[in-house]
Amino acid sequence: MIEIGSRMCKKWWWTNLLYINNLVPWSKVEMCVGQSWYLSNDMQFFILAPLFIVLLYRNTALGLLVTCLTWVASVISAGALTYVDDFGPTPVFDGKVANMTQFRLMYDKPWIRIPPYLIGILGGWIFYKYRNTMVIVVQRLSLMKRLIFGSCIWIITCAIQYGVVFGLHHDMMKKLDLTLPTKAESVLYETLSRSCWGLALVIQIIACETKLGGIINTVLSWKVWLVLSRLTFAVYLVHYILIQVLVSQLRHPFYFAPDYEVAIIYLGCLSMSYAVAVVLYTFVEQPLGLLERLTYRK
Repeated sequence: MIEIGSRMCKKWWWTNLLYINNLVPWSKVEMCVGQSWYLSNDMQFFILAPLFIVLLYRNTALGLLVTCLTWVASVISAGALTYVDDFGPTPVFDGKVANMTQFRLMYDKPWIRIPPYLIGILGGWIFYKYRNTMVIVVQRLSLMKRLIFGSCIWIITCAIQYGVVFGLHHDMMKKLDLTLPTKAESVLYETLSRSCWGLALVIQIIACETKLGGIINTVLSWKVWLVLSRLTFAVYLVHYILIQVLVSQLRHPFYFAPDYEVAIIYLGCLSMSYAVAVVLYTFVEQPLGLLERLTYRK
């Protein structure tokens, strides 16, 4: 496994520097640092974002049209590819997983991944434009109405997010009996899951900013999350490597069943990822960030 990773990095390291390793090579999945595909997506969205933001600022109607059409095109593309190629709702259910077909055609592609980013842009623009109106409307509600309205928002959005994350649990359990999701289930999940997650998250953020967050906003505002958030980038980079090391050392079949073993492995990988992240942040990320600030200081 380490030898394969080393060979891929010697061949494709330059795609990581250009943030195109989720696009090159196109015909097969060969990637230096497999989890870095998301970094390329993030950079590609960052480069495209000003196009939508400027349009929304300069010409609201055109900006809304372009952003929404891009969103719809992405959603339709995900559903169409899933239907035509008979993919499962995730690559875990891909019948052609040996050659990573679904991963190559869909999973790491920006035109499939962009809906939550577009929803975030739209949500940010709506909140920027109508923030005062939203705050006034909420303040005019009685305490009881505010409590009921806020509770409904959080129950609905959390239910949506729960469905996106755990909605496939039953199908995963059926997979042990070689029973796969239907085509309709696969298309529905691939089409709506990312957009539903992004939409629910935007609504939750706006709820917190308009005083509808209650105790949830208090918990989410704890300073401890700020410390952990500084480590998330390094955690993302190292967690997959730790999982690979763990899997390569297994001497028995591993089943994703809801048991004690899975919980122990998860907590172990999580703890070790954060421990390594502390070292990387302290000796690599923070010094380089400081150097960057000193370089660009006016």
